[in-house]
Amino acid sequence: MSTREHHSEQKGEGNPRYVTWSFILFVLVFGFVVYYFSEIKKEFTLLEEVKPIWLIVAILAQLSTYIFTAAIYRLLLTPYKLLHGPRLGRLTRASVISLFFNQTMPSAGISGNTFFLNFLLRFGMNVSDIICLIITELLIFYTAMELFILMLLFSCLLFVQLSGVFTATLIGGFVVYLLFGFAVVLSGRGKVIYSLIERLGRIKILRSFALRIKNRFSSQLAGATEIKPLIFIRENLLLVFRSFVLQLCLVIADAFTIYALFTGLGISVSPFSITLCYMCTKIISILPFLPGALILYESSMSYFFVAAGVPVASAIIVTLLYRLLSYWLPMPVGFLLYKKWSNLSK
Repeated sequence: MSTREHHSEQKGEGNPRYVTWSFILFVLVFGFVVYYFSEIKKEFTLLEEVKPIWLIVAILAQLSTYIFTAAIYRLLLTPYKLLHGPRLGRLTRASVISLFFNQTMPSAGISGNTFFLNFLLRFGMNVSDIICLIITELLIFYTAMELFILMLLFSCLLFVQLSGVFTATLIGGFVVYLLFGFAVVLSGRGKVIYSLIERLGRIKILRSFALRIKNRFSSQLAGATEIKPLIFIRENLLLVFRSFVLQLCLVIADAFTIYALFTGLGISVSPFSITLCYMCTKIISILPFLPGALILYESSMSYFFVAAGVPVASAIIVTLLYRLLSYWLPMPVGFLLYKKWSNLSK
C-alpha cells in the first residue's frame, strides 16, 4: 500500500461522515437480514438437498457473472489507454459493489452507475469519457437482451407451444429495452448524469454518498460535453463486438446457474425453458424499482417455471436457491468491499 493510501485509510477511519455512512449501510444490511431471516434460513437449508458437485458448478457460474462484467468494462476501457487503469481484479470487486448498491438501495440502477462513475474518476478519466463508457455498456446490454428476446420469441411462435403469457412478456420486454436504448442514446449529455446524481441525493440513505460526489466533481459533471457513444462504437467495432459476446456469456452463465440447481436436485428441465423463464423474470424485474421488487422477482420466476410445466414445489425451491446465490450471499460481500473502498477513497 502506498503512503498516500495508508494516510487516506487512517483519515477515513476517523472521519465522522465515513463512520456515519458505514453505520447506515450496516443497519440497512442488518435490517434486511432480520426481516428476511426465515427465508434466508430456509434457503440455506435447501442447499443441503443439492448434489455437491452441481452446487459448486452453480456457485462458479454465478461468480463468473462478476468476472464477465469486469471483463466488459476492461475491454471498453482499452481505447482510453490509461496509464494506471483498473485491472480485472479491481473491476470485479467494483462490479460486486455496484450490484450491492443496485440491490440494497433501489433506484432503477442509478446508485450502481453512480458508484462506477466515482470509481473510474479515481483513475484520472475524463468525466465525458466515463459517461460514454457507461452508455456504451448499457447499449451493449440492451442489444444482448433484445437478441435473446427475439430468439426466444421466434421459438415460441414457430416451434414451441407455450402459454401466451410468455409471448406477451417477451414482446413487452422487447419494446421496453428498445425504449431504454433510445432514451440512453438521446440522453448522452453530461447534464443528464448530473441530474441523476441530483435525484440520487433525494434518497435519504444515499444523500451523503451523492453529496460527496457532487461536491467533488460538480464542475466536471456540469460542464461535461455532449457524449456520442455511437461514434465510439463505430470506431471500435471489434472491441464492442467482443464486449457484446461477453455480455451474452454473462446471461448464459446466469441461466446456467439455474440449470445447475435443477440438475443438482435431480429435476429435469430443458435449457430452453430455463432461459425463457429467466429472461421473462428479468423483463418483469426491470419495471418496478421499489423494495417490493424483491418479492416480485421471486414470485414471477416461480410463476414462469410453473407455467413452463415445472412442478410448483420444484419451481419455488430452485427460485429460492438461485436468489440465495445471486442476491443474499453477495450482499454482505458487497458491503465489506464498499467499506474498504470508501475507506481508501477518503
